[in-house]
Amino acid sequence: MYSRVVLISIVAAMASSNVIASLLPFGSSGVAAILETRDTPVEVAPTINDKRANEDKGKGKDAAKGKDASAADAGDAGGAGGAGGNVFGKCVPKMIFVGGLGNRPATEFTFQSSDPICSQGQGEALNPNIITNHIKDVVNTKCDATDAGKALVADAIVKVAALKDRNQATADTWNQALGLA
Repeated sequence: MYSRVVLISIVAAMASSNVIASLLPFGSSGVAAILETRDTPVEVAPTINDKRANEDKGKGKDAAKGKDASAADAGDAGGAGGAGGNVFGKCVPKMIFVGGLGNRPATEFTFQSSDPICSQGQGEALNPNIITNHIKDVVNTKCDATDAGKALVADAIVKVAALKDRNQATADTWNQALGLA
């Protein structure tokens, strides 16, 4: 009787191993597919999701106005320093106030820098002080700004922080303080 139980157990084990083996390629390919998609890198860097801003990004355009900003802003920035040349180095730290950025509704307006270097690493914000502080950090570390440019940004931060409103006038105050209006 004992040998029959052992024999039946062996046959059952062989049958189940065949069933498992036949399912294994299907199961492993499904797992492999899941693992392949899980390991696919995903771009998570914040971007300006406004259609016009995306089209203008990297083209020297002022996303808020849709006009060529590079020549005018560089001239304004040079005028802000009074010595010619761009006191902000390779950046034009202009602030925009636009609706619909970052997958927000078109009726929800937020602040952002129109400069691709200054906006890198910081999404849009309802609070302009978040953007001004980020712009200051970027101007001080990545833009090769002169001391005069850094001082202009520091003064502009104080002016914006004193404002109670969060609207286009806030962005205009920032841009005027930097000589970029």
